[in-house]
Amino acid sequence: MMKRKKNSRQLHMAARFLVMAAAVALFGFSSEAEAVYAQKSGKVSSYGFSNDQYSDTQWYIDNPGRYTKLAQLSVQEKEATQDIDMDVAEAWEEMAKAGLEESGREVIVAIIDTGVDYQHPELADHMWVNEGEIPGDNIDNDNNGYVDDIYGWDFYNNDNTVCHYVYSDLYRKNLADPNDNDNHGTHVAGVIAAAMNNNIGIAGIASNINVKIMVLKINGGKDGTGDVADAVKAIKYATLMGADICNISWGTNQVYPELEAAIKESDMLFVAAAGNSGTDIDSTPLYPASLELDNLISATFIDADGDLTGYSNFGRYSVDIAAPGQDVFSTIVGNYGTASGSSMAAPQVSAVAALVYSFNDHLYASEVKELIINNLKEIKGLKEVTQYGGIPSAYKAVVKAGSLLQDTQPPTLSFKTGYNAGEITVSLEAADEGSSKLRVIKWMIGEKELKDFGRGTAGTTVVNNRVDFAKAGVYTFYAADYAGNETAQVYGVAEDTTKPKLSARFTVAADYKSRTVTVTASDSQSGLKRVEFMEGTRTIEDFLPADAATVLGISGGTGKFTVKKDGVYTIFSVDNRGNMALKKVVVKTVKATGIKLNYKSRTLGSGDTFILRPAVTPAGSTDVITYVSSNKKVATVSPGGKITALRTGKAYITARTSSGLTVKCLITVNNMA
Repeated sequence: MMKRKKNSRQLHMAARFLVMAAAVALFGFSSEAEAVYAQKSGKVSSYGFSNDQYSDTQWYIDNPGRYTKLAQLSVQEKEATQDIDMDVAEAWEEMAKAGLEESGREVIVAIIDTGVDYQHPELADHMWVNEGEIPGDNIDNDNNGYVDDIYGWDFYNNDNTVCHYVYSDLYRKNLADPNDNDNHGTHVAGVIAAAMNNNIGIAGIASNINVKIMVLKINGGKDGTGDVADAVKAIKYATLMGADICNISWGTNQVYPELEAAIKESDMLFVAAAGNSGTDIDSTPLYPASLELDNLISATFIDADGDLTGYSNFGRYSVDIAAPGQDVFSTIVGNYGTASGSSMAAPQVSAVAALVYSFNDHLYASEVKELIINNLKEIKGLKEVTQYGGIPSAYKAVVKAGSLLQDTQPPTLSFKTGYNAGEITVSLEAADEGSSKLRVIKWMIGEKELKDFGRGTAGTTVVNNRVDFAKAGVYTFYAADYAGNETAQVYGVAEDTTKPKLSARFTVAADYKSRTVTVTASDSQSGLKRVEFMEGTRTIEDFLPADAATVLGISGGTGKFTVKKDGVYTIFSVDNRGNMALKKVVVKTVKATGIKLNYKSRTLGSGDTFILRPAVTPAGSTDVITYVSSNKKVATVSPGGKITALRTGKAYITARTSSGLTVKCLITVNNMA
């Protein structure tokens, strides 16, 4: 079998503990478990919760103060602390009374790990099967990008071989291929879903419900190596295909934003193992267990006395809870084996979550997490080393599960098109009327359907409720919440077709040596890109070559340019979407031939004001009118002709045109006016 060249993002299998490096490790499966298989002729259990042959090893289901540990060709009877278990037997009994076992909804648990033995007699009936595929036809029937993905996908080998076997003459059955060992994932799967009451093996914690295992293999080879990029792909696959829970019995000390994003954007509940190096992960974070996300539970592991082991990671803030993980007997490829670690604790939590999910459709991860955490079985000492200080109580969880809220309302979307420089901006308002909250908002070009977004795994993510588009057209927007409700809405993004607004006026200097043209320019949509001017009567094409015209700076909507002679000048404006406008201004000096004032004389009281309004002929004169007061102590005059009376006396206000014509108004100021 061809193996891919691995990059630096590798998942290295640990034996009993994790050596922290630039890698990800599986958190369990000691060398003891890899090589040890249960004896063929083991005794039949005397425990009462099932008739399975090795149920007396399952102290985490019901702990009477002792349990059996099956090691290599040996049986050890071990002492334990009574009732250090997850109340699973009581939960089963409660669910049986209420008729909430196999009649409940299907619950899919994605196991991202090594492969899983889908032929194992304990697991075969609890394997997820992709009904959209036709086995063996070498066609991607459901168009999800994966060919013949019947039980899931092998991302390590990039094919559908989710378990790798080699025939054992000793056991006369297929066991794990040592060159691509899939025992770890199979062990995890058995904790969750091994068939109950079949007179062999063990009982999975969620085996009393319609639970299905989706196999997503990312670890392979002799050393169990893997790739974080494959883990991200696996999460997106599980989200796309509708899994409810994702079990992650591995971790890394490196930060991978793409891993966090994939988890955050999924509607699954994630259960992450906290690691096996005896480390405080508050100070030495481990991912994804150390991520603070509403849809993720991190779990360390305890032994049958309720204590953390020397290998159990801990963290007052980073580790949510603990779960049984020492001497866990479960399925391996073609057989059974014992393993220890947080890899074994994570599926205990995943299985309890599966029991909760079986009660109703449209539950969501954050409320299932909250229910489990709020109904823990408290164990002395765990409060100092975990955030919530206990292990799951399956009984308490299923008793409360029926009261969980169901969110059946899809999100709503509304849009508004605007223009920002050269971009067309669509602002979105997204709301979730249910209680699960928005999970993801995405968009695609063209008219699309819900299925095109792959339950939120496809499309471009909308950031800050806004998308900038380079061009107008039809786009489809998608929103989903954490209860799996979705909506897709087609929206036509209109182009800005409105030309900029232009106006212009000019003034002639008093000495006739220059003319100043004042331009007002605005664009209410995409905004002005540039304003230019040229001498003469011009067309738009004249302004298109680069540097053909003089750029006019616009500030506050206005700009000015000065010329020395009369003539025609053309002003050009273009907005950020390419709409163009022209404005022609004819600059022509017209000298005044006469001037009159609206008053020849006025009597004012101190502090009074009024405005002189000159009448200049001809009507189109461009002359500048200036004003002078003969006695500024009596009255002043502004450049615009506004007179202000100051104190008793007389003053002449003279109005003068650029051409030299003058006219006077006598201002008399007295206190009796």
